[in-house]
Amino acid sequence: MPKASKKQQRKAEDFKKVKLKVGKKKAPPLNATDTSFTSKSIVLAEQSITVDKSSELTNSRNLTLKDLLSQLRHYSTPIRKDAVAGLADLLARYPEIVRAELGPIIEGSVRLIVDNDPAVRRALLKLYSSLLPGLPPRDLAPFVPLIVIFACSAMTHILDDIRADAVRFLDLLSEIAPRSVSQFASKILPNFYSLLETNTPSSDGSRASINSRTTLLTLGNRLSIMRSCYNYLSVYTSPLMQTSDPLWFMASPSSALTATSTAAHINLNCSMSHLYFHPNDPAPFAALNLFDETVGARSSFGKDSTSEDGQSHNDAVSGTVDAHAEIRTRCKEALARLFPFLQAAWVESATIFSQSQLSSDQSLKLCVFVLQILQTLWRTAYAEFIPLGESNLVGFLRRCMVHFPFGSGSIGDSEAEEVLLLLNIRVSELIAMVHLGAAQSGSADPATMAEVSKWSKRAVKFAQMAMGVKPKRQSVGAGSSQRVEQVAVGASLGHESFAELLLVVWQLMHGLGQKDAEQLLVAVMHYAGSCQLASPSKALCVRFLSKIIELQWSRSPAGGALDLAKLQLSDMVTGWALGLPKLMWQLRDRNLAASTAAAEALRLIGQRTRLLDAAASDTLQASLVTLFCVSVPGKGTVFGPFRQYPSTLQRTVLEAVSYCPRRSEKLSLAIRACLPEITSAASIGALVEEILA
Repeated sequence: MPKASKKQQRKAEDFKKVKLKVGKKKAPPLNATDTSFTSKSIVLAEQSITVDKSSELTNSRNLTLKDLLSQLRHYSTPIRKDAVAGLADLLARYPEIVRAELGPIIEGSVRLIVDNDPAVRRALLKLYSSLLPGLPPRDLAPFVPLIVIFACSAMTHILDDIRADAVRFLDLLSEIAPRSVSQFASKILPNFYSLLETNTPSSDGSRASINSRTTLLTLGNRLSIMRSCYNYLSVYTSPLMQTSDPLWFMASPSSALTATSTAAHINLNCSMSHLYFHPNDPAPFAALNLFDETVGARSSFGKDSTSEDGQSHNDAVSGTVDAHAEIRTRCKEALARLFPFLQAAWVESATIFSQSQLSSDQSLKLCVFVLQILQTLWRTAYAEFIPLGESNLVGFLRRCMVHFPFGSGSIGDSEAEEVLLLLNIRVSELIAMVHLGAAQSGSADPATMAEVSKWSKRAVKFAQMAMGVKPKRQSVGAGSSQRVEQVAVGASLGHESFAELLLVVWQLMHGLGQKDAEQLLVAVMHYAGSCQLASPSKALCVRFLSKIIELQWSRSPAGGALDLAKLQLSDMVTGWALGLPKLMWQLRDRNLAASTAAAEALRLIGQRTRLLDAAASDTLQASLVTLFCVSVPGKGTVFGPFRQYPSTLQRTVLEAVSYCPRRSEKLSLAIRACLPEITSAASIGALVEEILA
């Protein structure tokens, strides 16, 4: 218990008198009232809805461009998102202000590429997708570097979703401003390496540590990044990839398979379109040094040809060669940096080919992008052939041959069949380029050469099957290469797929022997006769075969191992040529591209070759009569499709007729009957007079 003294001390505290001390302020009384106060100002934001902005351009929320640009920097995520939507609304209402205010709009909104909120980034991407494509390239070009800087910053961000969205902005730029964005390859490609590389350099210089960014990527993000990487590589390598003409590889006898890209290379096989001299171009036969020319250095006036901006022709050519060499160097580096990831992705997804039921899922799409990226890189880095020393691509091809041809024992839907066909064509192209490299290598390992030869045989068989031809098993004998069995052509062999397949056929014909080249040519002829009349592949077949004939008769080494002098093959090509008038009659005006290709082929055969003898020439003229008109008992004169042709095609047909060695009277009468329908152009009139003379 507490002591009594302590109780009394507590009672005394209530009545204790406070003593005053010198120098101390007197304490206020206990019942004193505190009358002090403080004041603060309150600032109310001005309500824009109440402000009169009738003289300014506003959106549906009465916000001006200045208001929206200030809100793009607001700390609140919903306000930034609404500001982007309001900006889209304002520009949709007044599109005339886009070009005038493009600078403030881009500079104020571009920083949102690295915004932490995905809704803001999606809104900005939607705004740019509607705004930037409508701008002229010259107006957009000054702002491309700024957008690229923020896109590259986003590609190296710590958050996965920001990195995944960054490539979408880069896709948009690659689509609308390809030439401008391709100049920043030194900045963009390393960012793709950091996103897709499976290994990163460790402290001792070896590549042994796993990249944490790659391991955190989902399959969907990997597909998005690989798609963007392929799109950018396609844009960057476009100066070297001649894709305007599906038969670019046959543009001249000096194709990519026989010509190099060095400045010192002199091409002895000039295109037929370059037979005529031009004052500012070097002579096409200057390399022969027949008249003591200075090869490619002087024009016909003895001076360097100079462009309007003061740049000499030689300087322009030198700059182009240097730019192409830089692209090839960067593509070789990209192939070395990206190959580990691409091979790992292929190994991960290639197990789908062992399934009996295939569908176009993400694993199959991943395989597609792997081959698309590799195809772009090997086409650019190795224009002619792939050397056997390129162990990465040869090793990758060895992995592919485990399942090649893909989907042969599986069942899939139409979309999956189309994807599998493209995969098989691209692997066949890789086989052909490796085979060409093996042919160029004189000291290759015999085992490797035999392995590559087996791969090439499988590629030839696939190409035949894709075009509806299956060779019959029979004893070797005369004409064995011509005995084939027709099979159904898959519906997935469209125009673009067939154009890529023709490139493979062309490459295989250069690297293989006469027998394999004949089999491929027979398959192309079979497909030329079986594809639909209205198909664009019809014109492609005719152009391909006519170019083969031209190269053979020009004695060009670009013709490959094929020799049309072989009797049976010569008869087959002659029969195909004699059937061109019938093809034109069947096409009429439903496929003018194919009709034009057939007419040009007939003109080529008559002008530059001696494929047709006298009897074959008479047969051809009898078939050409049906193009003009024929007399049918009971119906009178029936006109052919010649009257429906445009003037350019009419002239091509008449030129083909003019090269016939001896024109029959029946053909002359048929042409005379069509005179009222022939265009009144002076050049065509003179040609008709020459034919009828």
